[in-house]
Amino acid sequence: MTSLLRRLVEALALAGLTGAATLASVTAPAPTAPVTVGPIIITVPDGFVPAQTQKRQKSLITAWTRSVRDGSSKTLLQIEVIDSGKPENAEKQLHQALEVIGRRRSNFAASALAHIQLAGLPAVRASWNGSIGGYAVVGVVYTVTVKDRYVVRLLTQDLGNTPTDGIFAAMKAIESIGMS
Repeated sequence: MTSLLRRLVEALALAGLTGAATLASVTAPAPTAPVTVGPIIITVPDGFVPAQTQKRQKSLITAWTRSVRDGSSKTLLQIEVIDSGKPENAEKQLHQALEVIGRRRSNFAASALAHIQLAGLPAVRASWNGSIGGYAVVGVVYTVTVKDRYVVRLLTQDLGNTPTDGIFAAMKAIESIGMS
């Protein structure tokens, strides 16, 4: 593992990013077949490898990473499914997600919310940037409420000031999700 990647993993872990400590330990390629994560189905982009899945009482977090050519950093694709047991407002959930992301990054700024559809359901999306441990980070986060009880947060992020090919591949996968 390169020293830059090791420092990023440490910075992400210090920042409280779920699963950050496992980013460097993944070696198997991700399947190109659709994967079911809670109530959604996603086709993980080529080159992304699975990271450890975490289950809690009412949530499930699954993630994949994709190394850049020189191995100096990784793009993250993460899905969090929260069983709220009741209908939730996707816009409110996105604001909460952005607050959490912003607390863990310095120089944080987010775009205006975009109202979109994911799998035919109303959803919201925002891009953001900031820094972790002195490294510029850019990302996009989405939220959608599924089956009147699941809040699904989908996130992609990478090092840098502008979106990378990995982020664009993750966004395409997110914007093509289906329902299980």
